[in-house]
Amino acid sequence: MPKPAPPTPTPRHRLPDWDALGVRQEEERRRHKAAGDAANAAGRLAKKAALELQLGRTTDAKAATEQARKALDGAGEDGFNQETKQRAFSLKSIAEQIQTVESTLHFLETGRFPPPTEGLDDSEYIQGLLGGAENLAKYAVGRATAGDSTSIAVCRDGVKALQGALLAFDFRNGPLRRRFDGLKYQVKRLEDLLYEQSLIGKTVDGVTQVDEDDPCLKALAEIKIRFDEADQARENVIKKSRDVQKASKQAIFACHRGDAAKASKLLETAKTAAEAILEDETLVKKWPALRFGSLAAALEEYAEAALFMKWLEAKKDPSAPLVASQHALGLPLSDEEYLGGVCDLTGEVGRVAVAAATARDLGTVTRVFETDVAVMEAVSGLNLPPKLAKKIGPLEMCVRKVEHLLYELALAAANPLAAKRAASSAGEEPEAKKARADDEE
Repeated sequence: MPKPAPPTPTPRHRLPDWDALGVRQEEERRRHKAAGDAANAAGRLAKKAALELQLGRTTDAKAATEQARKALDGAGEDGFNQETKQRAFSLKSIAEQIQTVESTLHFLETGRFPPPTEGLDDSEYIQGLLGGAENLAKYAVGRATAGDSTSIAVCRDGVKALQGALLAFDFRNGPLRRRFDGLKYQVKRLEDLLYEQSLIGKTVDGVTQVDEDDPCLKALAEIKIRFDEADQARENVIKKSRDVQKASKQAIFACHRGDAAKASKLLETAKTAAEAILEDETLVKKWPALRFGSLAAALEEYAEAALFMKWLEAKKDPSAPLVASQHALGLPLSDEEYLGGVCDLTGEVGRVAVAAATARDLGTVTRVFETDVAVMEAVSGLNLPPKLAKKIGPLEMCVRKVEHLLYELALAAANPLAAKRAASSAGEEPEAKKARADDEE
């Protein structure tokens, strides 16, 4: 029997510096796993500490909390994001749970919330205080059962002082804001318990005056200043990032119109705006976490525009790589920003392929296909974060579309009428295809 012919191999193109990028991605994967293992170990102990506290076993709760803290600190450098200078995401909630138990225990021992400890993030500290307030409202129910109105009053005064200090904050929408919104219900619950105790003759004096020398309240005043500075910096980064993103998008449009001079000018404008953000001592340098969000999206758009320009310029130089290296784009881009730009590049060159196919430019369409395949092959070997993993589907679709363009061009070279029918069929819905087939029959 006859055998089918072997498939035509696609040329292999290795992207520059990709091996080094892959090593960094593997290291990030290892760090992520180590942080996850530490989170699992510390999380179990934190839950045990919370349960012991709920059952009134304060000594056991304190011992479990110390063990949980050791397990949390055991993550070492793997437990911190080196770019944001903050605790790894998987460990952040565990740190908040531990701080919640520690805040509650400290209040039960001293009648005050604790000051922040070394290595604790501001948001983790506040989350721990709010969690401690929730625990005190639960604790007060047990004391009400025992007729201990004095302890309930102490809890009420402490939680109200905490509420007064936090009312000065302007929390953004998020977990911290939602938890703070629940603080008023803890205050109301404590006041209701005192009222109910008064019905059976268990009365206490009025609200105790706030102690201005309370270390916790002093710490919160300092944290508010940092929060305000961070919020102002965040607003500035968002505003300035729009200029980077807008100029980058316009540079891409100029490339598609064939206006290389304007595209180069716009890309330089985007680069200058991005450098101004990255080098400002009051913005990302002071608050590294602000790089993630609007600025990261803008830098990813810049990477896409720069890669697209270099791809177009490389058409004149067959020895040039299909995809420029991370260090050739003019800005200190992170791996994730660069990878996002590489994946999005396939969409831009795909539009070039459509225009080239219309002009029957087989060479350009083939180059686009090889670029898409090279990117897909390189990216498939990486352990991508969830945000970038979503780009794999569109990337594979780009490869299929350009592959179909090559098929149509082959048909056009052999039979123009068949090519026209193939192009028409490719754009039809399944129902329309079936109806046309029935008509032809």
